[in-house]
Amino acid sequence: MVSLLIVDDHPVYRNALHQYLARRFHGNKVKVYSASSISEGIKLIKSLNTPWVVLLDLSVPDSEDHLFGIHQFKKLHNVRDIAAISGLEEDLWKDRCLKAGCRIFISKNNEVDNIYKQLESIMSHYLDISDTCELTKRQQEILKYINEGQSNKMIAYNLNIKEQTVKIHVNLLFKELKVSNRTQAVFQAKLLGLI
Repeated sequence: MVSLLIVDDHPVYRNALHQYLARRFHGNKVKVYSASSISEGIKLIKSLNTPWVVLLDLSVPDSEDHLFGIHQFKKLHNVRDIAAISGLEEDLWKDRCLKAGCRIFISKNNEVDNIYKQLESIMSHYLDISDTCELTKRQQEILKYINEGQSNKMIAYNLNIKEQTVKIHVNLLFKELKVSNRTQAVFQAKLLGLI
């Protein structure tokens, strides 16, 4: 199951948001964590083997610039999405954040329920995937080879099928697991007990 990390250096805001979001996401079994800095957040993510969505304040003190945290969290293989949250002018920062790799930009001027709804739109992509994930026998075979680090060409050779057919299966596998690359596919499959 996916976890949510709130990274914000203001303890009152961070704690209030944490409590509210933990209560709202409880029914979906989403665990909510919080950190006061980028470095603390990275340490937490590395310590727990779970997929993450990060709600990142752009102005935390250990950020070299407003986009620094986005770049740091994007480097982590188990971070699925990043939502930027900030009191900075939305007109100036929204496009920059999206180009840097965020899924959404949330203004701190929003009501807390609106923040929840925007996060829920992201989290819904990762909830209950284990209940709906059904791989074909061929996809399971290909996933096994991906886990072994084999290229599409080698997988095609091993299964005696065309490389183009492998590509089609890999793309369908990514869709089914709701991931975008091989590393994420292996990680997600291990979390779901598929390999």
